[in-house]
Amino acid sequence: MTPIIAVRGLRKSFGDAEVLSGIGLSVAESEVVCVIGPSGSGKSTLLRCLNRLEASTSGSIVIDGQELTADHVNIDRVRAEIGMVFQQFNLFPHRTALENVALAPRVVRGISAAVARARAQELLAKVGLADKANAYPAQLSGGQQQRVAIARALAMEPKILLFDEPTSALDPELVGEVLAVMQALAEEGMTMVVVTHEMGFARSVADRVLFMDGGVIVESGTPAEVFDAPQEPRTRAFLRQVQ
Repeated sequence: MTPIIAVRGLRKSFGDAEVLSGIGLSVAESEVVCVIGPSGSGKSTLLRCLNRLEASTSGSIVIDGQELTADHVNIDRVRAEIGMVFQQFNLFPHRTALENVALAPRVVRGISAAVARARAQELLAKVGLADKANAYPAQLSGGQQQRVAIARALAMEPKILLFDEPTSALDPELVGEVLAVMQALAEEGMTMVVVTHEMGFARSVADRVLFMDGGVIVESGTPAEVFDAPQEPRTRAFLRQVQ
């Protein structure tokens, strides 16, 4: 089966500093891949290269059959198939939760305002926020804002969702409500690549876990393989610190 994400020989440098050093990665449709590792290991840069928020220095990235680095690629069309949820929620402060979710389908996909609003209401209900449709971001907790951000990403009906440490800006008591939404999406078959420091989530939800350090994928395997029987000394040392 052709992977929905195929990365070959991916390198990314910022000046003289090489942040990604020849990454190879395949993700199957409906697979959940969690990426773990220390700060500065290249995890977030890898994620940002997957929708070309960062341009790669060299290598190949193919998303659903489209080569992102090809000269002729319509990057906006490819990006429309890739939802991304960031550490910071990036909601428009002057728009309600409903308006935040409904905006992109109207602007990017040309959906009518009425249809976009109805879909937005459905998605807010999906993430447990049906009663917050008319609330502004400042009236919501961090966990609620992040759930609105997930609903906003889903509004474009993406084939892939990328999560860049989606709980790292949240107070501990709010983390669970966001992870529960992500787990439900995984159970529905959404293809997800999740950069996370939530080891319990990675262990219970991921189909595969990647450990990154120094710009390379050091180890890859099932959660049981990586967490219970890591093969690489760097993986073992990292897990001793975080578990």
